[in-house]
Amino acid sequence: MRQEWEPEDLIEVWTLLEEDQERLRDKSGANRLGFALFLKFFEVEARFPENAEEIPAPAVAYVAQQVKVSAEEWAAYAWAGRAIKRHRVEIRGAFGFRECTEEDQAQLAEWLAVELCGVELSRDRLAEAVVARCRKDRLEPPTPGRIARLVGSAVRASRSWRTGTAPTTICSTARTAT
Repeated sequence: MRQEWEPEDLIEVWTLLEEDQERLRDKSGANRLGFALFLKFFEVEARFPENAEEIPAPAVAYVAQQVKVSAEEWAAYAWAGRAIKRHRVEIRGAFGFRECTEEDQAQLAEWLAVELCGVELSRDRLAEAVVARCRKDRLEPPTPGRIARLVGSAVRASRSWRTGTAPTTICSTARTAT
């Protein structure tokens, strides 16, 4: 996610709508701000941030004003524990997404191997295709590290199929990649 935002872009993307505000009713302090930031980040990226620095500072300040919580509270948001897990479940549900399971990852790897690896050589573009497919299928994408392993597994399987040394399915290969 970009870190520099013009005021009009900040307003367009990071403004909390009425239904967003409703979701904040039972939250306070760092949890209120953290939830609001996760909600808007997910709306834009269709994934959750990996760390606090991934959320642009201007967005933190702007959202903090809207939820009437000091921007400094963002540093106190707990990135582990029950609250963040509940927040993720609630946000996924709000957008109609679900977590990507091992089975989903195996299917993604097979799809890559069969459909894309023979025509696309760039691992970065293959990883982008995985994220796009997850969005289309309303799946929260795996972490970037898992996506890289999934792409590697698909590339290996695709090469094996072309050389005639392929396993009968990629599922076992993809599962070990995650």
